Amino acid sequence: MYVGRIVVIGRTKGRSWVGYRVSSRSFPNRRASVRGDSVLVSPRDPKDLERNPYIAYNCIRIAGDAAVVANGTQADMIAEKIKDGTRPLEAIAFSLTAYGYERDEMDTPRIAGVVVKDRGWLGIAMKGEIRTKEFDLSKDAAVMVATYEKTEFETLGVAGESAEEVAKAAFDLSFELPVCSAAAFEVDDGFGLGVYNPGPD
Repeated sequence: MYVGRIVVIGRTKGRSWVGYRVSSRSFPNRRASVRGDSVLVSPRDPKDLERNPYIAYNCIRIAGDAAVVANGTQADMIAEKIKDGTRPLEAIAFSLTAYGYERDEMDTPRIAGVVVKDRGWLGIAMKGEIRTKEFDLSKDAAVMVATYEKTEFETLGVAGESAEEVAKAAFDLSFELPVCSAAAFEVDDGFGLGVYNPGPD
């Protein structure tokens, strides 16, 4: 099954995390890279941006005690809203409403997630519908949403004990055409960031 981009939020052994996976039919030549307190997804060939402006963006941003994950530039807006004091649910709802779905050939939904301690939030903006929801992660759980097919919020068995482990687990989900993945994992002084890029860098 091809589900496109995947956002996952979760908690393992009292540590919260977010995960992200790029799956792609049209632009598989991409990588994830840690840039300070964010993770950037970008094409290996910059000329690909001339064909589609949506394929480069920060997929993870750290905002204080919150980790933000998304499939587009809405990650930046959500992070800035949270830094300004907006609650995560409202930050996701505002940003998804402001951006809406992507105006590409597939009307690709925008998806996003946030974790703060033992609480998590997911959102999706589709053509004609925007949904957001808060989740209790206190008993250790993982919840996902994807751009295609898996557009409902559903639990799944992803776990890890570091950003690198969560990124690899997200990459290994049994959906078609994985490209790269990333994660933020709660540590004692904030969040650690990790990526997984298969093949040569």
